[in-house]
Amino acid sequence: MLRRAGWLLMTASAFLLALVAARYFFAGIPGAFPPQAEVYMEIRPWLLPHIGAGIVAILAGTWQFWTSFRARHLKWHRRIGKTYLTAVVIGAAAALYLAPHSHGGLVTHIGFGLMAIAWAGTALTAFGRIRRKNVEAHREWMVRSYAIALGFVMLRVWIPVLNGLGFPFDEVYQTVSWLCWVPNLLIAEMYLGWRRQQRVLAAA
Repeated sequence: MLRRAGWLLMTASAFLLALVAARYFFAGIPGAFPPQAEVYMEIRPWLLPHIGAGIVAILAGTWQFWTSFRARHLKWHRRIGKTYLTAVVIGAAAALYLAPHSHGGLVTHIGFGLMAIAWAGTALTAFGRIRRKNVEAHREWMVRSYAIALGFVMLRVWIPVLNGLGFPFDEVYQTVSWLCWVPNLLIAEMYLGWRRQQRVLAAA
């Protein structure tokens, strides 16, 4: 029951992000914060592939964690997995170009740049593991990859929270460039460690 509730929450968050991020495809990018709106328009040829690929990746990723769907429809699992990987590579490549243009200076440039590298790196490692038929390692690296993908959701959660607490926007954005994905990865590692422990206990 808890696992299903977690999957439903993750899926709902992914669809909500897709709806919110769709505004970047409208003229003038309605809702963009003023300090960055003009920059967004200048880098639009890179921004739109990044946003579009991110939407595809985060929606595709939810299906990969639906255990019964994966078991019954392995071919679709593989097709969706390839879609996810392609979207990650495109989204991360665009993100690397966009990182130096992010608001907040060097702190955000590095934060978002490392996020892009980690996102692509974990997804490609997951692909490499399944090519070697190492299913368990593949699943673990996919958990890490999707934890980073959920950084796009957490970015839009943390900004209003920290703004509401009265912190200056520049400091908020610098903090969120790390806060949106590093804790996700740490939680994923704790979860994976717990799963390994459960397997050891079950085998004892």
